Amino acid sequence: MSNMKKIVTVATTLLFCLGTQSVLAQSQQRDHQRDHERSAMQELNLSDSQKEAIQSIREQAKEGRSLFKGERDEALELMRQSKQTGTWDAATASRLVESKLINRQAHQLANAQNRQAVFAVLTAEQQAKFNANQAARHAVHDPLKREQKRLKQLLRMANKVDATEAQLAQLTTIHNDATTAMQTYHSTVMTHKMAERSLIQAAEFDTQAWQTLQDEFAPTAIEIGVLRAKTKFDIQQVFNAKQQKKLRKMKQHMDKKDRKGKKADIEDNM
Repeated sequence: MSNMKKIVTVATTLLFCLGTQSVLAQSQQRDHQRDHERSAMQELNLSDSQKEAIQSIREQAKEGRSLFKGERDEALELMRQSKQTGTWDAATASRLVESKLINRQAHQLANAQNRQAVFAVLTAEQQAKFNANQAARHAVHDPLKREQKRLKQLLRMANKVDATEAQLAQLTTIHNDATTAMQTYHSTVMTHKMAERSLIQAAEFDTQAWQTLQDEFAPTAIEIGVLRAKTKFDIQQVFNAKQQKKLRKMKQHMDKKDRKGKKADIEDNM
């Protein structure tokens, strides 16, 4: 297997599994893009046949995602090991995540192909409206406000486990430093996303072009993935053992509530 393919998968796995800066990240963060696009689709006055076609594509995608659960579980186990030892070893992290690199590449490719298939169901007029709606949303999107909201959430949860003023100051510094570092990648990331969108919205999906695009983005993806994973680890280390235990229970409660909410949404749409 080529070194570049290994690099790409290490990066994308880190981005997928460890991509949040907050130790309190919820599963809805991972599903944001998919949910956002589904919401945009509801504004397009889809015909019954279009709805059926898109639903069929989504069902197939849902079945495919279960194939990659093991890879996600292994990456989470990696983070648990790091937290238990209290040390951060970037080399070990890369080696452990790399063991599932082929599965991760397949997942990314399948996701892009599914999105292309859904877009192809739309008429030219609907495609134009979809892109216009997306552009309008991005125009009012403020990344800094989003990071401020995340920091407030982090500090709010920290207060619930009786964090000291010193701990709150540490958390604020870690978060702000990470936000500043991430801003240096903004232009490169946006250029990459636009290139991905062009491939996804093409009449036919070009698998080779997709792979080439991922290869070119790999060095940046690695830096971003490691930065985010390290930030999450640093945040975790601010809390003592008792506080960490409370945070885990709180996160489990939120995840359970989130799963119930998603189940209710599915039942409402049936």
